[in-house]
Amino acid sequence: MKKDNIRDRILVFLKTLPPVVSVKAYGSSIAYQAGYSENEKKQVDLIVIVDDIKNFYMENLQKNPYMYDLIPRIYFKNAKEKGLRKHAGICYTTNIDYGIDTYKMGVIEKRDVLEDLLEWKTFYIAGRFQKEMFTAIEDEDIEKANEINKKNALTVALLLLDKENPTLSDLYEKICSLSYMGDSRKNFKAEDPNKIKKLASGSREHFDREYRDKTDLFEVGDNEVIKIDKEKLYSRIKFLPTKLYEEIKENTNGDVHNIEVVRDTISSYLTRIIKKSSNGQTRKGILTTGPKNSFTYALAKLKKGRKKG
Repeated sequence: MKKDNIRDRILVFLKTLPPVVSVKAYGSSIAYQAGYSENEKKQVDLIVIVDDIKNFYMENLQKNPYMYDLIPRIYFKNAKEKGLRKHAGICYTTNIDYGIDTYKMGVIEKRDVLEDLLEWKTFYIAGRFQKEMFTAIEDEDIEKANEINKKNALTVALLLLDKENPTLSDLYEKICSLSYMGDSRKNFKAEDPNKIKKLASGSREHFDREYRDKTDLFEVGDNEVIKIDKEKLYSRIKFLPTKLYEEIKENTNGDVHNIEVVRDTISSYLTRIIKKSSNGQTRKGILTTGPKNSFTYALAKLKKGRKKG
């Protein structure tokens, strides 16, 4: 599946939807992952960002009823905005067949995207936006917020690196791993156990461009070993999302040089918020995709995870 072709087809698909603010595509259809054939058909994962999630669904139910089974149709028609924005704020619909592609479409309001990118409320959006994505429709506010998100991801990943001589590959794998802390799918082996390494190596150009080339927190030496400027790194901690920074200050008694406590705090914080949002989204998915599609999707992920393992 060539990237240029799939990106063109995504743009055609988006023309069938109600008005949106921004759209991001992610996953193996967009970013190369080792172990996948270029000719293998892959699901196209979309995050569709809107101003009003309830209005979007009411209009899309009229425009594209084929996307929804009976239970999701009833749910989206009757759900309040507060219910649609629960947990990570995103509602997924799977198994959307359009042309030769199959889409998984998550819909979320712009305000919830901005909050997660800047404050890491659930890390559900923030973690995905730290990796390689295709921006089909761009929004300036979201792009600016994501630059801050990626800076914070780099800071946290550098703080968590505990190898004596870490390499660029170690750093990129650490960034990829952040969004899987506390993810309920790992407990059921519903993800490829080698996925983090594949993501990091397959998106090497992206990580070089977005992380290595935009920072002065480290230098790259022989064999791609990175030398971290620890004082600059510690000075970046105060710019982390507010609640995380407050927990670090409290747990270290204000001494951010206490790296072991800093690492424990970061790991605990991310695991806690990701576990909560991941579990909530799993339950919510039964309503937004329907029991049959939820089971089919979960079974496919489980089979793929165990096969790759």
